Order: sequence, then C-alpha cells, then structure tokens
Amino acid sequence: MTGFVDRQRAAQLMDRAGIAALVLCAPEAFHYATGASIGPSGLFRRAGAGFVVIPAGRDLPMGVVVADFNAGQLQLALSDAVIRSHPIWIETATLDASTAGQGLAQRVEAGLASSGRAPGFSRPATFELARSVRELKEILSGFGLERARIGVDLDFIPAADLSVMQALLPGCTMVDGSAVLDRLRAIKSPREIDLLQQGIILSEAGLERLQVDAMAGMRQGDLIALYRQGVATAASGLSDPVATAEYVTLGARLKSTDAKAMPGDPLKCDMVCTVGGYASDMSRNFTFGSPSAEQAELHAITERAFDDGLAALVPGARLAHVHRVATDSLARQGLRTYRRGHFGHGVGQSVFSEQWPFIAADSDVVIEAGMVLAFEIPLYIDGLASFNLEDQFLITPDGPKPMNRLPRRLERIG
Repeated sequence: MTGFVDRQRAAQLMDRAGIAALVLCAPEAFHYATGASIGPSGLFRRAGAGFVVIPAGRDLPMGVVVADFNAGQLQLALSDAVIRSHPIWIETATLDASTAGQGLAQRVEAGLASSGRAPGFSRPATFELARSVRELKEILSGFGLERARIGVDLDFIPAADLSVMQALLPGCTMVDGSAVLDRLRAIKSPREIDLLQQGIILSEAGLERLQVDAMAGMRQGDLIALYRQGVATAASGLSDPVATAEYVTLGARLKSTDAKAMPGDPLKCDMVCTVGGYASDMSRNFTFGSPSAEQAELHAITERAFDDGLAALVPGARLAHVHRVATDSLARQGLRTYRRGHFGHGVGQSVFSEQWPFIAADSDVVIEAGMVLAFEIPLYIDGLASFNLEDQFLITPDGPKPMNRLPRRLERIG
C-alpha cells in the first residue's frame, strides 16, 4: 500500500509556493499521502490525529505521525517513511513469549511492562494534540526543517488547534498549503483514475437496474434501493469498499420522500459511487411514461448545452471559458438570464463528491492532462422538471475521454 503523491510534481508546486514542506492532517489528506487510513482518532476531525510531512526535497522520505494503535500497520505499508506515534485512548498489549505457562493476566502485564513505556504512562481520553505535535517536531528536526516555512492544510485545521501548533513549533513559519494540496490532487495517478472509472461502472449498473425495474407507484426510497441493488451486484468480488450517495428528485414539483411516482413524473438521478474512498459523480434523467413536450424540449436544451460545453473542455483552455461557453449556449436557446455557479468540478477523495477545481465563471485554472472532471448541465425548473446531465471525463492530451457509456438522452421508465 502506498499513497498517491507524485513527489516530483509536489516539489515543483512547493517550490513555486516558496515552502519547504507540506504538513497535512485532514483524514482525507492523510489517506491521499499514505494510502492508509488515519485510524479511529481521525473520526474526531481535529488536528493531531495524525500528520504527514511531504518535504520539497525529494532526497528526504515522507514523515508520518500516527496513533500508536495504527503505527504497526503504517510501518508495513510505508517501509521507507519515518514514522512516529502518539498514544490514543485505545489500549493494546502483546503477550510476552517468555512468560508462557503463566496466567493470562500475568502474561498481559509482562507484555505491557516490556513495551518501553515511561514510568507513570497513561492514556488520554481521546488523543492529545500537544503529544502529536511533539512527534511532528521531531520529524521536522530530523529533516532539518525545524525553522522552515511549511504549508499546512488550513482549510481543515480548527483555529484553536492551529494556535497550539504554532506555540509548539515556534521556529516554523506556517502558511496555508491548501492550494498546493488542491493542485497536487487535481492530477490523478493511474490508480486514482482506475478507482474513479470503477465508480462510474458501478453507478451505471445501478441506474440500469433502476430503469429496468422501476415503475409508477414506487416511492423515492424504493427507487434508490433499486440503484443500490444494481451497484451491489456489480461490485460483488471487489476488494475496495463501495458506498453510494443518491441525490434524487422525483416529480415536477417538490414531493415528500414517501410520495409515489406517478405517470408523467420526471426523475433526476444524480448519483455518487465511492470506491476505495474515491467518489465518482454522474447524473441521468428519466420520465415515468412519455415526457411532455416541454419536458422533452427542456432536456434537448440540456443536451445541446452539454455538447457545446464539452467541446471547450480541452487541455490548455481555462475552466472559466468552459463556463462561458455553456452559459452562452443556454442563452442562445432562450435562457438568457439563467445563472449557474458552476458547470462541474473535480472528483476524487474528499468529504464530498465535488471538489476543486470548479468549472466556474471566475476560475483561472487551466485544464491539464491527467485531470478527472465531472461536467454537468443542471436545469431545475419548478413545475416542469429537475434535469441534470452529468458525465465524468479523463482529460488526455487529445481531449476529454468519457468514462461513461450510458447515452445522455432522456430515458423512459415503463
């Protein structure tokens, strides 16, 4: 198990930002850098559960601070990393082989006694940021970075935790490294691309199951259950964990979740399928029975705007340009004042399927080969339909490569 960090690209980005290292502590950033879970202490979503040090100097290894409960696993996964641990609330012990034949309690106590604990050792109620930062300081000192300018993920760290870190690392100048991390994660490794592709395959299997078995009279929860069954069947045998999130809109107007689907109802299925922590995002649209003329027209507008925007989604173009092209396409079709904040986003590992960069009007991000972007045209018209057409694309030197295979047309159920 290894992480997804391209050390060469990381070094280039850090050099441009004028920082000597990235110090990351968000659970998702920890997994991105190491390929391993930060462990149960990360569930508290506070700084100090773990840290990863990625030096700009490629002659230095990565450094990892992790809970003692997870340290052995990390050492096996990252044999080249410098790993230090801090105690958390979970107690573990190893039976001392030299005490074979003695009582179990004696053997446990002997194992604890031989673990090298300092006199008076005790465990915190959860974990202590100060202990974790002291271990981080040791790693930084060992790397010659005890007085360096370091980038930390300030978009995660609580203000109270940051002040503790600054007090315990007085020699370091801490700046926001979030933008460097975002740009680093924007270019995907082959393994990341594979996980994102797998998510689309599973999601489309779920949507196919939904389209075949859905019928009028079903509730929203029934429709989601069909999707999940299709995903689960397709995911049988996969070693990576799979999870889904469904953003479903049933009906021309807002319905309660227990309302039944009726003939003529539109159905938007904006589906997220997460494989190995990587969330893929796509959306398709249906009607129960034949669509009305206006529903068909609305979806046709969506499809044309999608095709126009997709033609601009090429390496070297700015995301703001793609947004402008999609907006102009809608305007040419009569929707002159329809305004959408973004027409898509990056995908990967985060707390949400949408992540930087965004296809927004103010984005100066240049599209690069290796990005994976979800491009979407959402048109939500209360009283008619909520439609969202969304596909996921791998950006190649030759242009966007679709990860989806399902047609983008408005499909009929029943």
